[in-house]
Amino acid sequence: MVEVYLCELPKEKNQISLEKLLPNISVEKQNRIKKFVQINDAYRTLLGELLVRFALYKRYGSIPKQLEFDKNFYGKPFLCQYPSFHYNVSHSGDWVVCAVYNKKIGVDIEKILPFDWQMAKGFFTRGEYWELLNTKEERNAFFYDLWTLKESYVKAQGRGLSIPLNSFNVKRHSSDRITLTDMNTGKAITDFSCKQYKRDNQYRLSVCTNHDDRNHFAKLPFLVSFHKICNELNIS
Repeated sequence: MVEVYLCELPKEKNQISLEKLLPNISVEKQNRIKKFVQINDAYRTLLGELLVRFALYKRYGSIPKQLEFDKNFYGKPFLCQYPSFHYNVSHSGDWVVCAVYNKKIGVDIEKILPFDWQMAKGFFTRGEYWELLNTKEERNAFFYDLWTLKESYVKAQGRGLSIPLNSFNVKRHSSDRITLTDMNTGKAITDFSCKQYKRDNQYRLSVCTNHDDRNHFAKLPFLVSFHKICNELNIS
């Protein structure tokens, strides 16, 4: 089952509490966090790894404190000790999300904000851009429907920017019926499936995995609090 864990940043955030939490994550993430100027950025990165650990704990029951993280050739992280545990993390605004599965997976969450029309024209296929221009839905929201779906597919592939966003077309029929088409061949992409979740009207969240059965997605994300994550991972 594709599991999606969604957590809101804690309301109370300060440098002292952050520094106490840092030993509970990898050294690489600790060093990255120490370079941030904005405390929200630091907490997003911290929570991203804590969500991975939480998902791992939920799946296996116990986990070592020292996890071995590595990255593939394109920079996508993975866990060396758990080759069948695939995960991906995304964050935007007040929310951090982690999606896990036993095959390739990608997730993207975005806060709905005004977008650059030229960016949409450059990154979207002609069909997607036409749909955006003619949608009966709120246009900003529709843009992020497409954007998060495209990002989740690219992230699931794990090949970064080597896959242009306009090299495949996304057609959203409903939140759990989404078709992908390879623009070079004109053929449907059948070995990856996408699903969209709506947390609220301010965000869009999409997940994509290397599987052709949409029934493998959880119906809803698992909402977990920062306090629950720390409590179950025995973090003080």
